[in-house]
Amino acid sequence: MRLLCLLLGWAGGLLGWTAALEVGFPFRDHAVLQAGKPLPVWGRAESGAEVVVRLGKREKTTRTRTDGNWRVEFGGSGPSAEGVSLVVRSGESEVVLEDLVFGEVWVASGQSNMRWRLRDCVGGPGAIRDGQDPLLRTLDLEGRLKTDARSYPLEFLKEVDEGNFYQSKGWQRANEESLGSFSGVGYFFARHLRQELEVPVGVIHLAVGGSPMEAHLPPETLEAHPEWRGFLSDWWLDPSYPAWCRGRAALNLREWFADPPGEQAPAHPFAPGFLWKAGVSRILPFPVRGILWYQGESNATLDGGAGPAVSREVNREKFASLIRSWREGWGDQDLPFYFVQLPGLNRDWAEFREMQREVSRRIPGTGMVVTLDVGHPTDVHPRNKRPVGERLAGLALRETYGRKAVRVSPDLQGANFQGARVVVNFDREVVSKGVLVGFETAGEDGVFRKAQALVVGRQVVVEDDLGREVKEARYAWSAHPVAALTGPEGLPVGPFWEQERNEKDPR
Repeated sequence: MRLLCLLLGWAGGLLGWTAALEVGFPFRDHAVLQAGKPLPVWGRAESGAEVVVRLGKREKTTRTRTDGNWRVEFGGSGPSAEGVSLVVRSGESEVVLEDLVFGEVWVASGQSNMRWRLRDCVGGPGAIRDGQDPLLRTLDLEGRLKTDARSYPLEFLKEVDEGNFYQSKGWQRANEESLGSFSGVGYFFARHLRQELEVPVGVIHLAVGGSPMEAHLPPETLEAHPEWRGFLSDWWLDPSYPAWCRGRAALNLREWFADPPGEQAPAHPFAPGFLWKAGVSRILPFPVRGILWYQGESNATLDGGAGPAVSREVNREKFASLIRSWREGWGDQDLPFYFVQLPGLNRDWAEFREMQREVSRRIPGTGMVVTLDVGHPTDVHPRNKRPVGERLAGLALRETYGRKAVRVSPDLQGANFQGARVVVNFDREVVSKGVLVGFETAGEDGVFRKAQALVVGRQVVVEDDLGREVKEARYAWSAHPVAALTGPEGLPVGPFWEQERNEKDPR
């Protein structure tokens, strides 16, 4: 990237005038631009100055507002692997960006399992070695303040804020140098899409280990919700804020709290709204095809660990608000939002997994991939990320790109309660992987007991062992359940809890 404006700005400083010209953060050399959508290009320059923007052979002219901001918009372009230049001029300043291509752009976010680096994944070294692809590109935003178990020096904490928290090397073409530190899930997703769509694919990654949903919400959303408004001040003391996040932040910020430098609150990636302001707002309104999300470990239980589960309703409201807020940020109420259901672990995650399933059923344009079979009973970071990324890609191929012959988990279509039995229906054939275990039924008393189950085509017939009239049925409702029920291709059916519906209790 040739930035003549930097030299001009330096010279201007000596002469007492400023000629700074900036282009919005996502626009860098080798960027993937979303095909088929209008493309806004924005930045800053001198107040009232004329700005000329040329994208390939197209050109737009505008003038900056009084605050120095400018913006133009180009019409949509089809996918193209042929690189084009983006040239922005204002006065004597010029920014030239090279090798921009049009393709499919996705944002990958969440916490550590999305951040998990490709080099540390099962099969990661081989994928890196064989991964050179100039049309698979990554934009990795990595936080300066790591949320591992360390205390940071006060001087470092003083300098970190929302404007400089994330660092990035810009858009990178996939090769051995660029892939090792990138998200394993994000890479395997992009690789599968590249193979199937045969167009350029770009992934913007900005996950932060341990981050709660609250950190990814816009401050306006938090402010508008009566029960979350209090998070915006002294969140580290609020007992209703995720406890593990408060504890880790207390360690990271120990020197700050020991001798607070003034009244300003310390910057931390777990703070409510912080990651939205530090990361997502820097990307907007850069067009993307959709969002990939892998998060929940910090919100699932009261202490973020082996403690009791957080209310399903509380987390459902947070997650639904996050999806709505991100869609509003991009100005697209139908923006695809696909997420990973938490796998099995020796933690009380059953309620959270059911919350995720409910969200996928209730909010149009969302989708969930099941990962029961690739979890680990004691490790919160299962290393086998390839199936996770490829299942997200399969969901995107089916739901966003209209591909039919893709591998996805069977979808539950409801349950028919018939006295002492319940018939569970799916959208495709299901099969039993070994002994069919994990089904439970409950009667009027709400007490669950193990139940016998039999696969019949697209149905599973579940019989109550005591002959009770079944009012509720659930499957794989435990910390680390066996993925006994799958589709024909071996992808697991997700956990579920179905209740007999009536007019007084619709669900």
